[in-house]
Amino acid sequence: MLSCLPVSLFPDFFTGRTTVGEWARFAASIGLDAFDISILFVRDRTPQGLAAFRKDAESGGIPLAMLTTYPDFTAPDPVTYEKELVRALSDISVAADLGARYVRLTAGQVYPDEDLNRQLDQVCRAFEVCADHADKWGIRLLWENHSKPMAWEREDFNYGEDRLDAMLERLRGSRVRMNYDIANAWLVGKDLAFLRSCYPEIASIHINDAAGREPIVFTGIGDGKADVRGSLSLLREMGYSGLYSIEEASGQGWDGIRKYVEITRGILSGN
Repeated sequence: MLSCLPVSLFPDFFTGRTTVGEWARFAASIGLDAFDISILFVRDRTPQGLAAFRKDAESGGIPLAMLTTYPDFTAPDPVTYEKELVRALSDISVAADLGARYVRLTAGQVYPDEDLNRQLDQVCRAFEVCADHADKWGIRLLWENHSKPMAWEREDFNYGEDRLDAMLERLRGSRVRMNYDIANAWLVGKDLAFLRSCYPEIASIHINDAAGREPIVFTGIGDGKADVRGSLSLLREMGYSGLYSIEEASGQGWDGIRKYVEITRGILSGN
């Protein structure tokens, strides 16, 4: 299954210039099997608002694959941590109302002065609570080797080679599977050996590319320095058959999405 998260369209969603129905119909028109959205697109969480959003989302005739969310489970303040957990459970409920198959969680921001093991313990506890909730609705939870979303001040807890390794080891065999992000792996200095190590935990793939580490610069697929071709080739070799999601962040709008979906199809087919 090939889906897409339209990062290039985020500004248009946030200002109301683009709707989920327009995105779903466009995704279907360019031959995608499914489409992804961010929880930030969902402004009205009332039952009526969610029903209207789902009706619009279904107008493209293809399924909603993944809802991406941004919980901060590493927050050092206990009250903030509890609020983040409650918010994440609400996000999972929203995903169920919208018919999403996957919910992408984040670990949270890195707090340099806090104990690494304490932060990791909090993440794992929160993931277990979220997994219990998601199981009720048949939703699969994912964690990601992440970098930094627009919603945060700091980088992700696992945006660092040692912290990422520690998180991977703690979550092996967990109900929360991995959304492996190709560009983010390159950004922290990981190579194809890391992808091979992660493979038993992977349930979905973010296909994207990056041109720079400091500052982080994402680019169109094939235009950056991440080993997109090598990663997808290795996944084919290992027999991967799960969800591929293009995290399209070229900044080129609708035309960029169309362009890089076609480029990705070519890479996936071995061209």
